[in-house]
Amino acid sequence: MENGLLRLSYPLRLKPLFADVAKRFGMWKDGNQPIKRLELDEMGTLVWDMIDGKNSVRKIASGFAKKYQVLPREAEVATASFLRDLGKRGLIAFSSPKSKPN
Repeated sequence: MENGLLRLSYPLRLKPLFADVAKRFGMWKDGNQPIKRLELDEMGTLVWDMIDGKNSVRKIASGFAKKYQVLPREAEVATASFLRDLGKRGLIAFSSPKSKPN
């Protein structure tokens, strides 16, 4: 957006039964799923920008703590909660670090 923050748009995920009801009541315009929008504040935008598939949750939390001068534990809790919410919305996925063969 013009203010440097982000607005994410993503399709609303519905279970098949609810999707049928939504279609009957005209929630799907032109056969397309309804779109949800999520506007991120400055802190959310910082975290989103750090999600690159390489940074760990710990590294993202560390960057958050440094930028906003909060305690590391406070940053970890806030970052983990935000990332969990993004995961529930289907916007990100988590993976475990690949173990290296000995």
